[in-house]
Amino acid sequence: MAVNILKRRRVLKELKTFKKHVKHILVRDDDILSESSKNELKKIQKELHSLKPEDVKKTKNALEKLNMNFIRALPHKKWKIIREYAEIIVVALTVAFGIRALYLQPFKIPTSSMQPTLFGIHYVDKKVVPSIPQPFNYALYSTLRAELITQREGGIEGFYPPLTKWLMFPWSALEIGGIKYELPGTMQKVMEYCFSPLPRTSRPILPTDYPLCNGWLSQGDHLFVDRFSYHFAEPKRGDIVIFTTEGLKDDASGSPLIKVGFYYVKRLIGMSEDTLKIIDNIIYVKTKNSRKFVPITTFNITAINRIYSDKGGYQGHFDVGRLAAGKEVKVPENSYFMLGDNSSFSADSRYWGFVPKRNIVGKALFVFWPFSRRWGIADSTPALQVPTVIKKDTMSAYIPAMRLQ
Repeated sequence: MAVNILKRRRVLKELKTFKKHVKHILVRDDDILSESSKNELKKIQKELHSLKPEDVKKTKNALEKLNMNFIRALPHKKWKIIREYAEIIVVALTVAFGIRALYLQPFKIPTSSMQPTLFGIHYVDKKVVPSIPQPFNYALYSTLRAELITQREGGIEGFYPPLTKWLMFPWSALEIGGIKYELPGTMQKVMEYCFSPLPRTSRPILPTDYPLCNGWLSQGDHLFVDRFSYHFAEPKRGDIVIFTTEGLKDDASGSPLIKVGFYYVKRLIGMSEDTLKIIDNIIYVKTKNSRKFVPITTFNITAINRIYSDKGGYQGHFDVGRLAAGKEVKVPENSYFMLGDNSSFSADSRYWGFVPKRNIVGKALFVFWPFSRRWGIADSTPALQVPTVIKKDTMSAYIPAMRLQ
């Protein structure tokens, strides 16, 4: 008796599963099944519903027969597993590109213009990055070891053609005292992190065992851009904004910015119809309906006030270009005035003018890589509590605080 009950339960479960599967196939593949296949599946579905589970043996035999009919009803597909995985990949890519186009877009910071809020490719002091082996160091902190201790006294005697390591990383080679050295980064970047701290001289002679560099080259901050919010709300003063460079030209050369890069990232400082000027490295703003200028700090925007802290590399805003001493600019309607946080090393609206509203892509949302002190909500990291000092008595100006983060 117990055996019969178990058999009946097993057949009932098989019948229920079969019904469910046939129904699922009819719904899922409605647009790709032929009419003959659909009709055959519907016939099988009807017969399944007519079965009486009380007669276990008869029901079991019928299920076996209907199962064979079910297999014959479905068209045979070549490379079935490959096709199924391909469909999954296509759907996943479609969703991913849809999200990218409408909501979130990954973006890599290309330059140093937004430091220390966001970093492009930059040199990091050795004591900042934990000593763990590659590839883990790169996976976590996006860093490549940059170390050069001279083995022989001498000056820079030559540069070699650029290298590419591991199919993706640019490296540079130079010769000092007759010995060849290789370092990560383009030659421009190597010159920046190796030779900026050296005293001003036309041809420095380096002694033996001189630590020209002993740190890491980070590949820059990667973040998600919120493309969604600006469809419902206007950009705000102080936002870090990503925009295209279409139609923008350098004031000095007249060259289109698009030749340098299609996307730029800057901080929105001037709103539509503001009038701006700089006094003592502080932006003064006269808004559309105001008759007087006020310091931008009056708006009490945390991120902007941080720029005037003189800590961790923040320097205020320097009066050059369109905002040179004594000059004022009025922002046109439906346009914005953008400045980089790294004021002394930023090509921004002071040099190429206003960004039309139509060029706006979105705002910085979340730094997802590397896992540095800036990881997390963009523009939320406080200034590093070390004084900002611009070294101008060296081969080229640089800010030591930038190498500590």
